Amino acid sequence: MEDYPKTLIEFKERFVTDDDCLRYVASLRWPDGVRCPRCGHSEVWMTKRRLYQCQKCRHQSSITAGTIFHDSRKPLRLWFEAIWHITSQKYGANALGLQSKGVKSTLDP
Repeated sequence: MEDYPKTLIEFKERFVTDDDCLRYVASLRWPDGVRCPRCGHSEVWMTKRRLYQCQKCRHQSSITAGTIFHDSRKPLRLWFEAIWHITSQKYGANALGLQSKGVKSTLDP
């Protein structure tokens, strides 16, 4: 069973920042440690732009590449909270339900 918060309190304690969300996505993608998607080398480092760079072939890859979060302009934590609300409801959720729960971007007016 996946270690994912069951209550809103657990969620807010676990995913405080976007970096917390990125670490979670990375742990799901690479449970045995990060590997280069191009050459498979296991020695990578994080760049200032939060990309993994392979020490061997210098290929850079985003943690969210190939996921639904890739190229999103919304904060990752916002996506996580919206997904948590949808999956924790018995019958799912809609936009008005998410809005009433306070799931909205700080970029929205």
